Amino acid sequence: MRREKIIDLYINNLCNIAKANNAKIYLVGGAVRDFFLDKETQDYDFVVFGDLDKIAVQFASQLKCKYIKYEKKLKTFRIFCRIKTIDITKPRGATIEDDLRKRDFTINSIAYDFDNDIIIDPLNGRDDITKKVIRINHDNCFKNDPIRIIRAFRLAALNRFDIEPFTFKIAQKDSYLLKHAASERITDELKKFLSLNNTFAYLLLMDKAGVIDSIFEDLSLTNGCIQSEHHLFDVKTHSLSVYNFIEWSFNRLDKILGKCYRKYLVHFSANKGAVLVSLKLAALFHDAGKPFSKIVTQDGKVRFPHHETKSSELFKIYAKQYSFGKHITKLTKFFIEKHIEPSYIFSIWDKGELGFEEIVDYFLEYGEYGIDLLFFALADTLAKGKISAVKREVYVDFLRFMAVSYYNKIKPKLNEKPILNGQEILDAFNHIDKKQLNFIINEVKKAYITGKICTKKEALRFVEKLL
Repeated sequence: MRREKIIDLYINNLCNIAKANNAKIYLVGGAVRDFFLDKETQDYDFVVFGDLDKIAVQFASQLKCKYIKYEKKLKTFRIFCRIKTIDITKPRGATIEDDLRKRDFTINSIAYDFDNDIIIDPLNGRDDITKKVIRINHDNCFKNDPIRIIRAFRLAALNRFDIEPFTFKIAQKDSYLLKHAASERITDELKKFLSLNNTFAYLLLMDKAGVIDSIFEDLSLTNGCIQSEHHLFDVKTHSLSVYNFIEWSFNRLDKILGKCYRKYLVHFSANKGAVLVSLKLAALFHDAGKPFSKIVTQDGKVRFPHHETKSSELFKIYAKQYSFGKHITKLTKFFIEKHIEPSYIFSIWDKGELGFEEIVDYFLEYGEYGIDLLFFALADTLAKGKISAVKREVYVDFLRFMAVSYYNKIKPKLNEKPILNGQEILDAFNHIDKKQLNFIINEVKKAYITGKICTKKEALRFVEKLL
C-alpha cells in the first residue's frame, strides 16, 4: 500500500496539521479495509496521538467544514466535508497496536502509518480480507458493543464474506444483549443492511443467531405458527421467504417489467432506498399478527381473520421504538395493510374479466406505490411454497400487465393538466359540499383516463349527472 495511492486533499492537509503540532496520525478502519478490497470510500477514520481538539478544529477550520464533537465512550470529532465524512478520534490504547486490538473485527483493525509509509496489521486482517471472513478481535467484542452483531452481518452481506464459526457462535450467545442496546444505533445498522439487495442468506444467519427475535420480540411468536392449507411453511419461514422473493424480484426488475423498467427506476430512485427497506420490513411483519388472530373453524380449517390489521399495529409499536422515519413507516404500514388486495385483482385478471376501469381505480387510489404493492404481492404469493414455475410466470405476467397499463395509459393522462380542477367545479356548482369534492375530482379523472369524457364541456356535464 503506497502513500500516493490513498493521499488526497483532506489527508494531505490533516497530515500537515498533525506534523505541525508534533502529533502522530494513522488512517484506520473501513478506509484501509476498502483499499484492499479495491473499493472507493466516502468515509475516513483517523487516530491521533497528540492534541486531538487542536488538530481537529484546525482541520475543520482550514477546509471550512462543520463538525460535531462526541465524548461518550471515546472522544471523536466528526467532520462533514463536501465529499467525505471524516472521524478523528483519540486512541483506545497507549499504542496504535493496542488501539487496533480493541476494535471490532480483524478486517477493520488495520492501520496505515503516513510517516513511515507502512501497514500495521497485528491481527492479520489482510489475511481475513483475502479469505473473505468476518472474525471478531476478542471474546468480549459483542459484550462491549452489541451493535457489532448486526454490523458483522451487514459487512458480511456488503462484501459477500463468511461469518467465521467462532464469531457466529459468540454472536448467537450474545444476541440477547441487543434488547438493551441503543435503538437509534440498531435502526442505523438495520437500514444499511436492508438497503442492500443480496442479503437473504445473511438474514437467515441473523435469524438463526437470534438477532431478529431479539430486535423484534413479537416475531418470535411466528416461529412454528402453522398456516392454512395454502401455505407450505410456518409464519416465520414464510415471512423470511417473502423477503427472499423481494430480493429475487428486484434483481430481475428489467425482466419482470420489460419496457417499463426504466420508468419504474425513476420512481424507485426518487424514494432513495425507502421502497426496498419498507418492502423488506413489511415482509418480516405482514403476517406478524397471525399468532394473535389464529382460529380453527368447525370443519378444522385454519384461518387468520383481519391479521393484516394486527400486523400493522405490531409494526407501529416497533416503528416508534426504532424510528425508521415517517416515509418508511408509512410505506411499510401500507404494504402490510394492503398486501392481500392485489390477489383479488389477480383472480379477476386470471379469469379474463379485469376491466380497464378497475385498473384505473387501483392506481388512482395507490398511485405509483401500487406497483410496489404488486411486487410485494408477487413475493408473498411465491413464498407460499406451493407455486409451480409455470404459475410463477403467470403472476409475473400479471405484474407486467399492470405496470404497462399504468405507465403507458394512466400515468401520461395523470401528468396532463386536469381537464377540470376543484375550483372550476366549485364555481360551476356552488351548492356542492366541499366534503364531496375529492370524490368528484377522482371520478372526473377516471372518466377522462377511460375516455368517457374528452373536453371541459363534457366534464361539466359529467359532474352534473354525477350530482
